[in-house]
Amino acid sequence: MARLHDVVAGLSLWMARIGGLMLVAASGLISIEILARKFILIPFSVGSELSSYALAIAASWAFGYAVLNRAHVRIDVVRNWTPPAVRFGLDVLALATLAAAALILSYFAWDTVETSWLLGARENTSLGTLLVIPQGLWLIGLIWFALVCVEQLVLVGLALLRGSPGEAAAIVATPDVADEVEEALEAVDAQPVVPR
Repeated sequence: MARLHDVVAGLSLWMARIGGLMLVAASGLISIEILARKFILIPFSVGSELSSYALAIAASWAFGYAVLNRAHVRIDVVRNWTPPAVRFGLDVLALATLAAAALILSYFAWDTVETSWLLGARENTSLGTLLVIPQGLWLIGLIWFALVCVEQLVLVGLALLRGSPGEAAAIVATPDVADEVEEALEAVDAQPVVPR
């Protein structure tokens, strides 16, 4: 199971990186488009269309990475005041709810992509983009997000079956201040020392 998790983590990292590169490319395209309109008087407008696709795809492709790194936003005011057992239950409930939301999103996104495929739908712009392409990439991210959530729930269940509640809690708990300090110290230790 550890090998499978390493594959999931590695693929999630690369999907997040690709999504980030899409956003950088979209911002570069928009900048070029603005400069071309201002100085060269070339009136083309594809940046807004492509950047909207890039934003949706990049977000969905990064969701799985955020779950694995416990970077998703959670309002946990009540959770922090509860005993550890209740806190763990709320954490598992939060992950299960996130998995359910991801599965529902994936289901309806599939319906959207299938409809676009059957209709041969195209964007009503100068590019005439086949909508199944950006929607399909968006759907891949949502499905991966759902799979990562389910994988995390399975890992929690396996840890509990092995009698390792601490390991299970580490999978679902939000990072606290001590976790963030430890992560920052590890990042500093990983930096190469440059002689002066």
